[in-house]
Amino acid sequence: MASRDLNDLIPEVKQHAEKVIDVCGQVGVDILIYCTLRPLEEQAKLYRQSRSWVEIKKKILKYKDRGFGFLADVIDSVGPCTGPHVTNAGPGESWHNYGEAWDAVPLIGGKAAWSYQDARSEWDAYGECVRQVGLQWAGDWTQFREYPHAQLRSGGNPLKQYGPDEIQKMLQEHNLI
Repeated sequence: MASRDLNDLIPEVKQHAEKVIDVCGQVGVDILIYCTLRPLEEQAKLYRQSRSWVEIKKKILKYKDRGFGFLADVIDSVGPCTGPHVTNAGPGESWHNYGEAWDAVPLIGGKAAWSYQDARSEWDAYGECVRQVGLQWAGDWTQFREYPHAQLRSGGNPLKQYGPDEIQKMLQEHNLI
């Protein structure tokens, strides 16, 4: 299951998260960080839950063809999952899987303001605070905007930036595989 604990983020990202919370507070926006580290198995479940077996099998084969067999095994091992579409990222394709990203939501009167449309100024303030501390805010993405998401590195998919050996090493360094 995904974590909410800031201690599960790598130290640099944890420091940034604490700073974002502080800066948001200074501008009068309270935020709740509700997802930090997301294990590979959880990512696989979220990916699988809205997809057909044909799509899942294609993803498994693509991972194997690119040398990411260890991630293909994770998708296969979690078994069938059902639920709404949550993510386009399979295991290893999200910075959450490396402790380098989090998801947060603004709180209004102590309640989560999940809809960007209903709390635009709070969401925009959160995004500005994320940018201010030097992180990437997925509310700025043009392809698939994810207002809650903040991450250390630019780019949406680690597997497009690093090869299988590098990815495996990154995951092992943080005891994630």
